[in-house]
Amino acid sequence: MARRSFSRPMVRALLSSLVLLALTSCQAPSSDQAPALNRNEMQSEIAEALKISSMSKRFIAIGALLNSITPENAPGAGEAYAANLYGVRSCEMRPFAHAWASVDADAAVEYSLNLTTSGGQRRREAISESVRAWTAQDRGAGAKVFLAGLDPSSDDYRVVINNTVIGLAEGGYPSEATPLLASLNPDETREMLIFKLMLELFRTDYTQVRAWVDSIPEDAANELKITAFERAMALGMTIDPQSALGWYEEHQFTDYAGTEAIATILKAYVETSPSEALAWLIQLPPSQARSDAVRDAAYTWLKTAPDDASPFLRANLNRPEMVTAIFPYAQFMIKEDWVEAVEWARRVPIPFERARVLSQALVVWGHRDRPAVIEWLKEHPEVDEPIFEAVTDQLKVKPQELS
Repeated sequence: MARRSFSRPMVRALLSSLVLLALTSCQAPSSDQAPALNRNEMQSEIAEALKISSMSKRFIAIGALLNSITPENAPGAGEAYAANLYGVRSCEMRPFAHAWASVDADAAVEYSLNLTTSGGQRRREAISESVRAWTAQDRGAGAKVFLAGLDPSSDDYRVVINNTVIGLAEGGYPSEATPLLASLNPDETREMLIFKLMLELFRTDYTQVRAWVDSIPEDAANELKITAFERAMALGMTIDPQSALGWYEEHQFTDYAGTEAIATILKAYVETSPSEALAWLIQLPPSQARSDAVRDAAYTWLKTAPDDASPFLRANLNRPEMVTAIFPYAQFMIKEDWVEAVEWARRVPIPFERARVLSQALVVWGHRDRPAVIEWLKEHPEVDEPIFEAVTDQLKVKPQELS
């Protein structure tokens, strides 16, 4: 029989499940049971448990010990983990840190941060879990005070603030995380953290995501409202597109429901229902964001399904709200019918785009029928000088040929 292999994520999940099983199945000490282990005894017992070679048995033994952890004996367990740090899997740090933080959060966080930095991922796992447990107890009050004493450029600051935010989301207090997110630079790291917060809220209900985004002040620092609204649109378009579109329309006249949000909606919508996506776009109020999105939608549709896109666009490009789609359509027509592409190119409204696509269409036509293009240039003396020069240069047209 072939041996079945397990991926690292599967192993991590198994280990965590075993620890949780041990933690929840072991009974807390009652009055007629032996008293809790003291610090030295806990250190000794944890150290012995960490030596167990069978992963399952080791986790069950440690789970039983952590079930009886107290503020007094937790430091002993910490000493055992620190002494065996390089033999401990990073995922093994989380149950221990969580157990300690549940009885003495301040001490657990302090311990985690004081682990040797060479502990790498093990240290980060301990910090992450202890901060999350701490945050759940006091809605992040302690972690926020603690953050004030850390260097904002340090890795410790990043780990603590990230897990404070996630801990607040897990605890159902996302609004408490808003000032923390607003304090971060608007980069991909913050964007990912916002999305993680939303995923935690989504475990309950997507409406919780909407409620949090709606609660963010419009003047929140570092464009937090814009980013959060856009990320919420990305999530919404994957789980309930019609609800997301309706929510967008409720906010369409705000400053934060602009280019980023429309582009995100469009990316998801065009892939599934391109004609409906364009119909939705053109009913939005006129704006540069809408114009850019119409052009992008036309380009994407022509690229992915040209047989469907071309007749639809041809029939609708006379509409004022569709005018920005003429440029991608003219580019598309160069491959289909370069003579007709020239006429479409002349209708492109933006001068530099018009010059670009008209030059391209004329050159392609000229390589196939040079005399016809020379005749066209003679019949259209009004053509812009840059276009004229680009075409005559690439086709090597001599002045006497135009006389």
